[in-house]
Amino acid sequence: MDTEQFLTVLSGHSGACFLFPSGDAAAYESLTQAIAWNVERLRESGYGSRGGKQQVIACQISLGWRAVPVLLAAMQCRVTVVPVDSFRNPQLTRKALEEIGPELVIAQAHVDQTGRLQALPTVFPKRRSSLQDVALILYTSGTSGFPKGVMLTYRNLWSNMEDILRCFPLGAEDRLLLLRPLVHASAITGELLPALYCGAAIAVKPDELTPLGAVRELAAQRITVCCMTPTVASSLAHFAPRCDMSTVQQLVLSGEPLRKLQKERIRAAFPGARIGNAYGLTEASPRVSCKLQLADDDPVECVGAPLARVDIRIVDGQGNPVSPGCRGMLTVSGPNVMKGYFGDAAATAVKLDQGWLKTGDIASWREGELFVYGRADDLIIRGGVNVHPAELEQVLLEVEGVREALAFGHMEDSGVKIHAWVTADPELDRHEVLRRIVQNQQDTRLWPDVIEVKRELPKTASGKVMRPRG
Repeated sequence: MDTEQFLTVLSGHSGACFLFPSGDAAAYESLTQAIAWNVERLRESGYGSRGGKQQVIACQISLGWRAVPVLLAAMQCRVTVVPVDSFRNPQLTRKALEEIGPELVIAQAHVDQTGRLQALPTVFPKRRSSLQDVALILYTSGTSGFPKGVMLTYRNLWSNMEDILRCFPLGAEDRLLLLRPLVHASAITGELLPALYCGAAIAVKPDELTPLGAVRELAAQRITVCCMTPTVASSLAHFAPRCDMSTVQQLVLSGEPLRKLQKERIRAAFPGARIGNAYGLTEASPRVSCKLQLADDDPVECVGAPLARVDIRIVDGQGNPVSPGCRGMLTVSGPNVMKGYFGDAAATAVKLDQGWLKTGDIASWREGELFVYGRADDLIIRGGVNVHPAELEQVLLEVEGVREALAFGHMEDSGVKIHAWVTADPELDRHEVLRRIVQNQQDTRLWPDVIEVKRELPKTASGKVMRPRG
C-alpha cells in the first residue's frame, strides 16, 4: 500500500464521506475533487518532493474535516505535514512551529467550506533531507521530559493501516464518529485512514461537543463504530441511557489503561456493542495489538494479539527475554516503528535499539495475547493524552509564590488523575495556585486535577525529591 494506491481506492467510493450535525454530508466525490485541487495549489506554491528531499507544512486541525483533503494532498505531493492544535494545545503548537519552522501554516483563511485551498501566500519552502520519506510529525510527551516530534514515514502509516484493517474490518455501510483530534496517530492511522479506505461515513467531533452532545451525535448520526479512551467512554456511558444507542455495534478503547469499573459501566451503557481493547503508542504509528471483543471474564489488561507485521519482545532489566506469563519491559519491532524524533538524535538512540522500540510499558505474554499493566516510568497518561511531570512542574514553578513542585499520576476508579504537590508562600492555598495556573496557562493538558500545598516535599537522604507511584 502507498499513497497513490490509497487515493485510487478512495476515488472509487461514492455516497456520504463526512457527516455534519445539520444532517447534510460531504460526498466522496467532493473529497477526491478537493484533494486534486489542493495538489495543484501546493505545486503552484512550490511544494513537491524532488531529489529525495522533502518540504514541510503545518495544518491547524481546527479546520475539522476540511483538514483531511489538505493532509491527503500533501501526502500525494510527498510534503511532510505537522498537524497542530492552537485551540487545545497552544503551548505545544508554539513548540512544534518553533522547532520545525514550516514556511506555511494552513489555517482557516486558507481553506474554503469545501476543503479546497485558497489564497496561499507566496513562499520559498526549504527542502530537508532529514525528512526523507516522512509523512507526519506528531508531537507527544516522551518518557524523558518535554514533548518531541515523532517522525512517521509513509511506510509506517500504510503498513499500520493495512494491519489494522486485517483485525478491524470496516465496510461502506459503517458510520464512524471521530472523537479524537487529528493531532493523534490513533485518530489518523487508527480511524480516519481505515474508514476512508473502506468507504465508511465519518462524523468529525466539533471542538465544543460535550459528553452529552457526543451521545446525542451517536444517536442522531446512527453511528456504528466509535474509538475512544476509557475515560471518554466512561463519561459517555453516564449519558447513554438518555438516547438510543442501538446502532452502535463496536467500541474500541485505547490510549490509556482500562479499569474494571470503567469496563462494567461501558458494557452496561452499550449492551448491543462489542467492547474492544487496543494498545499502541505514537512511536508505533500507533497500533501494536487489538482485541475486538472483551469477554466478561477477560482481564482489563488484555489487549489482544499483535498486529500481523508487529513483533513483540518482553525483556528484563538486562534486555533478556522473560518467560511466558512473567512481567517485563515491552519492546516492539515492525514496519510501523517510527523513523525517530525530529532533531533529537540522542532521544532517538535511547528509544530505538536496533529496530526495537522501547515502549516504557510493563507487559506479559501468555496464550497468544499481550497484557499491558502500565508505565514503568514517570510518564502520566490522562484521558489518552501524555503529560510528563517535568512539563507540569515547570508550569507550577512559574506561579508566583510557588517554591517547589512535584507532579505525578494517581490511578482512581474513574481513570488517571494528575496530582500536584507544592511548597509555597504562606498566602497561597490550593485554590489560589489553581486560579493562577488557569489564568496564566491556556494549555488545559497542563492543568492538575488535585493540588496540595505541603510544608515540605518528600526527599531522599541526598535531597532528591521522591515521586509517589500510584
